[in-house]
Amino acid sequence: MAATRASFMTRVFCVVVAIVFSGSNIVPSQCQGRIQDLKICLPYIQKGGPKMKPSEACCDAIKGIDILCVCHHLPPDFGKLISIEKVVFVLQACKEPLAPGTKCGNYTVPPIIQPA
Repeated sequence: MAATRASFMTRVFCVVVAIVFSGSNIVPSQCQGRIQDLKICLPYIQKGGPKMKPSEACCDAIKGIDILCVCHHLPPDFGKLISIEKVVFVLQACKEPLAPGTKCGNYTVPPIIQPA
């Protein structure tokens, strides 16, 4: 079981690194910001485990990126290894929320539900 988890985490890391460093194949150069800086946010967007408040360094990296552009260019299967729900959570925590209805990969940001 531990080996399976380690293998999974290695795959997650490899996918994120591939996306971060792949250049125009996945996230085109027209997306502003230093996409490679987002690797610091990896611990906060991995599948499994609870949602965690991102570090200040992660939020700083996000502030320099055109996240909407990145979202529009993610491959549909990106959500198999990275929790898009956690990505949305991290963006909200960093005060860079995506608007309800926004598509990020194959995930659509849900509407905000107000408590009754």
